[in-house]
Amino acid sequence: MTESFASPSLTIEQINLTYDGWQDRLVLRLRTRDSSLAELGLTRRLTKHLLPALLKLAGGAVLAPDAATRQELLAYEHQETVAAGDFASVFNEDGLDLFEGKSFLIAEAKLSALAENHGWRIDFLDREGRGMHLNVDKKMLHGIIKLFNSILPTTGWDFPAAEVGGAMTSAGRVTH
Repeated sequence: MTESFASPSLTIEQINLTYDGWQDRLVLRLRTRDSSLAELGLTRRLTKHLLPALLKLAGGAVLAPDAATRQELLAYEHQETVAAGDFASVFNEDGLDLFEGKSFLIAEAKLSALAENHGWRIDFLDREGRGMHLNVDKKMLHGIIKLFNSILPTTGWDFPAAEVGGAMTSAGRVTH
């Protein structure tokens, strides 16, 4: 059973991804329009499986008659979306902390498609099955992939560069 710490109606205003070298994990920080804050810890092992799953979701969002055309259209869509995003603004840390100052260590991420092509839902769960979910559209998905591409080279994790594309998929499960 999933215990949600954030209401499904919350709208994400800012996302920030940093690397915590002391704990050797990524820290995903979310800020909602109602000024709620959440901090999620992503381990190397989870990230190793989560990023390819996100890339596959992005690849499945582009309809094209063949794989090569789909790959080109997806790369163009990714560049356009990232160019329109705001990656320069400083993350606003003022607000109500949903986890009371503690980083919520993620053990599993479940990916599923939302109805009628309205994006995807990512459920972030800890080992006890508690967690929160994030509804993402194409724009947010590409922004998240951009954040991973920007921070992974600083981790020393030796991940290959994430390329947007891949097989069509609508759901998946990533475990730590």
